[in-house]
Amino acid sequence: MSTIKIFITDDHPIIRNGLKKMFSKDPRYKVVGEAKDGKEALEGIDKNKPDIIIMDISMPEMDGIVATKRIIKTYPDTKVIILSMHQEQQYAIDAFRAGAQGYVLKGSAVTELMDSIEKVSNGSRYASPIVANGLINGIIDMIQGEMPMDPFNSLTSREKEVLKLVAKSIKNKEIAEELFISVHTVKTHRANIMKKLNLHDTAGLVKIAIRRGLIEN
Repeated sequence: MSTIKIFITDDHPIIRNGLKKMFSKDPRYKVVGEAKDGKEALEGIDKNKPDIIIMDISMPEMDGIVATKRIIKTYPDTKVIILSMHQEQQYAIDAFRAGAQGYVLKGSAVTELMDSIEKVSNGSRYASPIVANGLINGIIDMIQGEMPMDPFNSLTSREKEVLKLVAKSIKNKEIAEELFISVHTVKTHRANIMKKLNLHDTAGLVKIAIRRGLIEN
């Protein structure tokens, strides 16, 4: 069996060192690189050509969701396993939507991470049991009509256009000119977007726009 090349991306050195030590004990794996954030990972992946990327979500510079989306687009044969402390359903949904093949919770047994690598390497997807159960329950609720609608999907096409431009730091007057609407209408759209997405500042709008692929980080 050929060696699986691993690339580790996490902003905590202790996590990276622990994973490297763990993989060094198993001849099936070889750590070919590491990075402290998504931006650094993209540079390292191009150089080291890993098979599997172990990716954290919450990192500076570029988070794991955005990085995963870019990695899958640029290196479609490379597989990403998210290693995260977040067990909430939405994080897993965002990860798989970005193209991740696995979602493992930090604190899981070493054997679970190894198992996820084997499954993903063989073309399957993997999610920690708690996460998988949440996703399954979400699907069942959706089928039964009980799952709340994703707030982002409640935005109109015009609101998404305004969101994209606001996230690019374009001023209300310039947005109005580009979309051929009044400044008052732009302000109304912004207020509606904030309300629908339960946001309170422009920084939150920028994060949503990046996550949803409206703009690049």
